[in-house]
Amino acid sequence: MRDQSLANFLVNSRKRAELSQEEAAERCSLVSNQKMISRIESSPLDFVVEILLDYISAVGANRETFWQLLDKPKKLLNESEIKMNTKLQNEIDQLVKNIDKTVLGLNDLPEHLHPKKLIEKMKAAKNDVGSIADTAIIGVMGPSDSGKSHILNLLMGVEIAPEGFQPMTAASTLFVHMSKKPKNLEEAQNVVVFKYEHEGRTFNLGMLNGEHEQFVLAKGDYKSLEKYGARDDDDNILYPEAYLAIVYVDAHVLKKVSLLDTPGQLIDPDYANKEEGVKLDSIDVRKAYEAMGLADSILFTSSVNKFLRDNEPEFYSNILRAPGNLPLDAKNPLKNITILATQAAGIKSIANFNEKTSKRAAISFHKAMGFLLYEDWQSQIDGLKIPTAKDWESRMLPFWDDNKEFMSAFTERFNQLADETVATLSEKRLSKVVAIRKNIISQVEIEMSSLTDKLRSNEERLEEVKMQDARFRKEVVSILEKFKAQENTINELKLETIDQVKSIVGNLKSEEFMAEFIGDRFEDKKSAKQGLSDAIGQYLETKCKKIIDSTSKRFVSEVEYLVNEFSALVPTAGQKDINSVSRISKAGYNTKRMPLSTFDGQSAFIGGMSGVATFGAMGAYVATISSNLGAYILVGQAAGVLTSLGITGSVTTLPWLVGATGGPVVWGAMLAAAVGYLVFRIFSDWKKSMAKSVVKGIDSNEIIDSIEGEISTYWSDTAKAFEFALKGLRDEADKHIKQLYKDAEETYDVKEINNAVTTLEDVISTLKTGDVKNLTAA
Repeated sequence: MRDQSLANFLVNSRKRAELSQEEAAERCSLVSNQKMISRIESSPLDFVVEILLDYISAVGANRETFWQLLDKPKKLLNESEIKMNTKLQNEIDQLVKNIDKTVLGLNDLPEHLHPKKLIEKMKAAKNDVGSIADTAIIGVMGPSDSGKSHILNLLMGVEIAPEGFQPMTAASTLFVHMSKKPKNLEEAQNVVVFKYEHEGRTFNLGMLNGEHEQFVLAKGDYKSLEKYGARDDDDNILYPEAYLAIVYVDAHVLKKVSLLDTPGQLIDPDYANKEEGVKLDSIDVRKAYEAMGLADSILFTSSVNKFLRDNEPEFYSNILRAPGNLPLDAKNPLKNITILATQAAGIKSIANFNEKTSKRAAISFHKAMGFLLYEDWQSQIDGLKIPTAKDWESRMLPFWDDNKEFMSAFTERFNQLADETVATLSEKRLSKVVAIRKNIISQVEIEMSSLTDKLRSNEERLEEVKMQDARFRKEVVSILEKFKAQENTINELKLETIDQVKSIVGNLKSEEFMAEFIGDRFEDKKSAKQGLSDAIGQYLETKCKKIIDSTSKRFVSEVEYLVNEFSALVPTAGQKDINSVSRISKAGYNTKRMPLSTFDGQSAFIGGMSGVATFGAMGAYVATISSNLGAYILVGQAAGVLTSLGITGSVTTLPWLVGATGGPVVWGAMLAAAVGYLVFRIFSDWKKSMAKSVVKGIDSNEIIDSIEGEISTYWSDTAKAFEFALKGLRDEADKHIKQLYKDAEETYDVKEINNAVTTLEDVISTLKTGDVKNLTAA
């Protein structure tokens, strides 16, 4: 037993110091008498860590040995306790197999009938479907020294994540099952460390299936994780450019979910409270937020000795507002969250924890989230059910791995968290698999219509192309005028955004507003001093993000409509048969929003932005199109744009300000840093004095000038990306029409056409095999 090993260590340490129990008690500051010393030596795990450290200091025991005994790793989960859900993977495997089979058949068609674009679509769909199968990620997140790495080691059953009594994790670490290890890595290379930036581009997980070597900082064995992903003995980060380490481990739990370990300091509110004149590093903030956003579900860790107090509500709301961390279920938004009260050796039972700790903590935490989180969630989630204090309480558990009751409850909760996360994601991803299947079949039907059209005479087909082209040239003028009008709205949206943000900052510059702001959120001067600067920063972030969210969505909606209107006007082969294709599809597949045309307008439009470094609101456009449940399969240069934005089949979340600034997240942190040092100088009528001091700090900081400049850049980037996208759309339309004229001059053999149509009918039959019966209406 660990308790006995620790007890023996304490007694032997005292005896080596030649101290009696009475003499040891006299040297302690927290231990009051000999009887308490005796109880500590008998059952050390009954006491909180601070008491044990007081004893350790008094007798001169070795601290490193103490921590090793205290955190000795155990295997928490047995393989039999981890239930695997293979339904999604089976469906994906079936569709991938069917795509491979159909592509082989299509490649056998004669060269002049070879459906290159259809095959490109199928290969893109295969890649998209493959990324949908990415394992769900559970992130273990919390302040430094709250036991995150220790819990991860327990879950994996091996000691790989760096542990210690000081902050250890310096870069986010993603633990993935060994079966996912790329074949190009050597046997001993189980760790790959990625840097965040390279030549203006930032790394994302979507790049793993393509070119990413330029982002690799190091490859090595597990020891390299301590070198590149941990802090040294003096708490220094030796490789600050390290962003994410991917670690391949043969742990059974990783077959079901991947596990994410995150630094406890980069996103800590204390980071904003720097000394006056110290500039906040926006890259650090962006790195932290983007890494946090990788998680699908979250295990929060908080030491029971200060459970959810001090700045921890601000810390956790930072995490929950990070891009990608929206609740999986709007009706039960805490379903993918568990909060662990770690280092709970002094708590006797879960009932005792609920009575003395969790209820009070939940009430306070819920109140804080009312100011820090809920408005942000409501602006992004339709039909959100705001959590209650009782809801938060139900997600809290004490954690101490030598307490059987605690570990039994945690094991059950972790498995539930994993099961529900996988189930929820699988349901959404299965819906996308079905949509992609439908889309492919629609594309095959369009190809059949195009082939059938080739049976007509050259004169008929040429005349048809000329008629469509003439109609296009005539009617496209009005659509291009709409595009021009839409481009002109960009400046209007910029001014609207700036005005609204100025109004928000104007409120913060009002002493009356600030005094009310402080009174609503803080009960006393001490708590206000600790949390005010971050509360102001988060208020600004939430309000600004909501404003940019609203204006960007309005812009995106109009652009999508225009691109589809343009695409519908572009001439297409087999135009006369498109309606019949739609009817055929509706017999078994809902083709709503699927472009029934041989011209792929969305790929052309998005592909036009290839090479663009910053996208502004057009980044949100790409995310919206790609997340539309498989309605669009983007190919060619458009696929490269998705990769550069970090959008995959399973990840479609996008930070609203795509570019070098970091956006509202960094603005809030900048403002917090600007006023943080001021609030510690208050002595008199604290609310009014604090409000006056903070307003003065905001006035002198000129934060609005910085924000106004970044908003202008955001919309300037939007205009530039929009211009490139429209050029790409027009250029591809011209190429498409020229190809139609060329095809109209070709003469085809009737037998070859009929054989090709038969092949396509077989393709449809194959693709329908293994359809997800219970989701056919999705």
